[in-house]
Amino acid sequence: MIAALLKVMILGLVRDRGALAMTFLLPPLIFMIFAAIFSGVSGDEMRLKIAIVDKAQTDESVQLVTALREEPSLRVYGGRLNDEDSLRRAVALGEVDVGLYIRSSLTSDTGTAPILIVADAGRAMAGPILSGHVQRLIARKMPGVTLHRLVPTIETLSGGLTGAQRVRLDASIQAMNQGKENAAAEEESSEGPLVAIDTLDIRGGNSAVSYYAGAIAILFLLLSAMQGAATLIEERNSGIVDRLAVGSAGVDVVVIAKFLFLTLQGMFQVGLIFLLAWLIYSVSFPGHFGLWLLTTVLAAAAASGLGLSVAAACATKQQANTISGFLVLIISAVGGSMVPRFMMPPWLQDIGWYTPNAWAIEAYQGLLWRDADLQALLPSMWPLALVGIVGLLAALALSRHRLKLG
Repeated sequence: MIAALLKVMILGLVRDRGALAMTFLLPPLIFMIFAAIFSGVSGDEMRLKIAIVDKAQTDESVQLVTALREEPSLRVYGGRLNDEDSLRRAVALGEVDVGLYIRSSLTSDTGTAPILIVADAGRAMAGPILSGHVQRLIARKMPGVTLHRLVPTIETLSGGLTGAQRVRLDASIQAMNQGKENAAAEEESSEGPLVAIDTLDIRGGNSAVSYYAGAIAILFLLLSAMQGAATLIEERNSGIVDRLAVGSAGVDVVVIAKFLFLTLQGMFQVGLIFLLAWLIYSVSFPGHFGLWLLTTVLAAAAASGLGLSVAAACATKQQANTISGFLVLIISAVGGSMVPRFMMPPWLQDIGWYTPNAWAIEAYQGLLWRDADLQALLPSMWPLALVGIVGLLAALALSRHRLKLG
């Protein structure tokens, strides 16, 4: 009897393609996504996007800029930046992950760090990662800078260098900088970093809370919209849709009413998330209430349209729940609701732009973290509006088609 029941269960699983996919396809896909993300963080796949301004224009600074451009784990911004202010703006607007400003010669002793890293707290890891790359490249490709750092110690131990000795030493350092890589000097000195680096955080505050308020908001918008839209199947199977479709508006009135309900429900849901973020973590969304409300309406509409299109395409509620769960987990992982997208490899970041999660998070980050205006937010808002409209139209078309078949 046990063997017979086991056989029935196995056959039931094999015949249920949705359950089969959720059981054996979804876990490996989620694993592959997170493996790509976290292997990239520790390897060359992460590829931070950086901007560089070289004010010093010395041989050493030019050599460092060249080394950074050739570094496979970095992407150098191609826009034209001329000063520290333009570099700060590029970081503030999210055009780059982090900026590098070379103030003076790497071997100068002005008392000020020759390198300034401009970072955004919203990408907290980007600054230290770039700093580590700079120190490593200087140690490996510019051994003369390493030797120059030891000159004060040599002078102290030897009682000072004569003018001729100093000239010969400077010439040797210059020749060494123009020579081959120094693999032996790749590790930093035990006395500290090879070149002093300052880090400027252009924004303070708890960026992680601001980010995840938007990321969790769109995640649960999708989950609740998918679940709420699945009731359309129950109403269709129970005959409620058929009775309402007798009127002049047909089945459209049911779909549109459900779309409006799910959108309003989503707005209140997101409002609760941001209310707690404001009360507990001082995420100041009331100061941007108009743009926040517009973003929330569009994000809720996008989730509702997507949920209704999935429900309209499915024949049973179980099928809808399976497909929606599969879809929400995948697009949320790729779109940045689980891990910030800047930590992902470039190819995965590009795929993320095909999800509503990425656009919703970008819009919330823009208005709450960068104080962006409506014009700056429009590129993130119109994809959400498009998903909502296309999803609603698809749900209407599929519902009409199913009504005719019935």
